[in-house]
Amino acid sequence: ECCFDAMTPPTFSDVAPSNQFYKEIEWAASTAITTGWPDGTFRPTTPVARDAMAAFLYRRAGSPAFLAPGVPSFTDVGAGNMFYQQIEWMKSTGVSTGWVDGTYRPLDATNRDAMAAFLHRYSNIGK
Repeated sequence: ECCFDAMTPPTFSDVAPSNQFYKEIEWAASTAITTGWPDGTFRPTTPVARDAMAAFLYRRAGSPAFLAPGVPSFTDVGAGNMFYQQIEWMKSTGVSTGWVDGTYRPLDATNRDAMAAFLHRYSNIGK
């Protein structure tokens, strides 16, 4: 793991070294788990949408080679979705099962219970 301190220039314009989670945010940026927003911000208090969570976990897994299916697994995530491959990867690995109605709800915030489920399932990939 990397160490980041007050001497390390901030990656994001809205995350100062005095931020409680500065080191963790800088680690996530240095490992390319997060790229932030196009305007150079991280938006640390903005909830994480389920589609972005898929991208974070996919990147943490090393962005593995994966060919997303031509037919979407979820009724609300078409092949044109910017995180289609990452969401389909989560489905293929069992990290996400979606909702019982066949949706993924990509723009919903990632609730803490779902986050626990995603992380638990992620930790068991290939086991």
